[in-house]
Amino acid sequence: MAKLSDLEPLIIEEWLKRQPAGQRTENEIFSFHGQLEKEKSKLLSFRTPTDKYQMLKTILRNHIER
Repeated sequence: MAKLSDLEPLIIEEWLKRQPAGQRTENEIFSFHGQLEKEKSKLLSFRTPTDKYQMLKTILRNHIER
């Protein structure tokens, strides 16, 4: 199992690569989570006391357009 601190920059990089500017909304995180589960599950191989979807929202909080 990988450390969240190691995966966090990779998750952010993937988010910015997959989500075009103007489409980086909180609503898109759910879809992004599903994409990661199917295509890049290693990016979700961290331990967390919360749901991984909730952790993604926390990780991406500074990269969401409101």
